[in-house]
Amino acid sequence: MRDAAKLGSIGKTAVEKGSDSMKDGFIKHAAPMMAVSLIAGLVLSILAPYGTSTFSLPVRFIYWVGLAMAGGVGATMLDMFARKKGWTLTSWQRALGQSVGATLVVSVILLGFTMLTYGWPGWVHFLTMPFFIWVISILICGIGELVRSRKGGAAVEPQRPDIMERLKPALRRSAIYALSSEDHYVRVITAAGDDLILMRLSDAIKETAPLKGLQIHRSYWVAEAGIDKVLKQDGKLSVRLKNGTTAPVSRNKSKSLREAGWV
Repeated sequence: MRDAAKLGSIGKTAVEKGSDSMKDGFIKHAAPMMAVSLIAGLVLSILAPYGTSTFSLPVRFIYWVGLAMAGGVGATMLDMFARKKGWTLTSWQRALGQSVGATLVVSVILLGFTMLTYGWPGWVHFLTMPFFIWVISILICGIGELVRSRKGGAAVEPQRPDIMERLKPALRRSAIYALSSEDHYVRVITAAGDDLILMRLSDAIKETAPLKGLQIHRSYWVAEAGIDKVLKQDGKLSVRLKNGTTAPVSRNKSKSLREAGWV
């Protein structure tokens, strides 16, 4: 009974930590976008585009700031989804993706409000409204990326690991999840698939810099960004990657995982 209660307590703590981590991650990624969205909403309140000049200033403020902030949430959610999948995007690819996320959220809100207030708006309005929303969204997200680029400077584009150049072209912009040794070859596991290269695992690990990772087994190296979950069963550890692959952790490497805070 005590063991069961202890396990229940550990499980609850793990869930709470996971929930807190997700909240912190969302807040961290949302803060810059929400700041840009707030400023954009204030500017749109003053400019009053798309016939909103007939609204009073307080109503325009609520209307545009509310929609801009909702769009910021949509943009952040899509950006976090791309990061979770390990997609490597340029600044403008990220801005385009964020604009799509913002457009989806704002379109649902506006079309829902229109249907509840005035009824079915007609197919022309139904199809053109998302386009006009996207025009504003891509401007806001583009400005956000420009601000981030200027703030981050040269650090915006991270250094590419040398091992990327050994992969087939289709994988060279994908996030590396892990390396596994197979006879005289090394299998490089990425978010978009894997590839075999002829080299020693020790040499391949050197070429992963500046990625953060650990050698968890004599045949496996795992990137920190590629981990979905660290599993423990019968006293043995293993690592589940974001693509579903499970990699074993040798006993002599367990300490390294704990010191790195992975467990």
